[in-house]
Amino acid sequence: MENLGNIDLLKYAGEWVEIARKPNFFQRNCKNSKAIYYDLQYKEGEPYKLKVKNSCTKEGFVLSEAEGVAKIITKDHRNLSVSFSFLTSWSSKVNYQILYVDHLYTQALVGSPNKKYLWILSRDFLSSNEIDFLLSKAKEYGYDTKDLIFSQKEG
Repeated sequence: MENLGNIDLLKYAGEWVEIARKPNFFQRNCKNSKAIYYDLQYKEGEPYKLKVKNSCTKEGFVLSEAEGVAKIITKDHRNLSVSFSFLTSWSSKVNYQILYVDHLYTQALVGSPNKKYLWILSRDFLSSNEIDFLLSKAKEYGYDTKDLIFSQKEG
């Protein structure tokens, strides 16, 4: 694996559109999923924090939203502990990893250390070549991509 360097949290902040994801209980029946990272906070002696707002539409075009906080765990800003109100525990355990971000911060691959969760994110739609590249990155990291649910149809 290449050395990926540090994540610039200000560049990472903003709206991300879900291109694909592994199935998970909290996004069951979701379409048009988005994540917004905003309000970077830092207090001396504490980790950086970003607010997170996830949204999607469910059957009947019902908007579903969840707000939470991402606590940055490592100095390279790639490992986070994300907590939402519907999840009862908050810890310093890493449950969200930024695996890849392109140099323009327009494409991202994020997952979990246990390989149970994976998302392909973008600021906009991706070409099939870009999707293929991110799928190959996911496989390099040991993720099984056969069960991905595509929000954006490939191509």
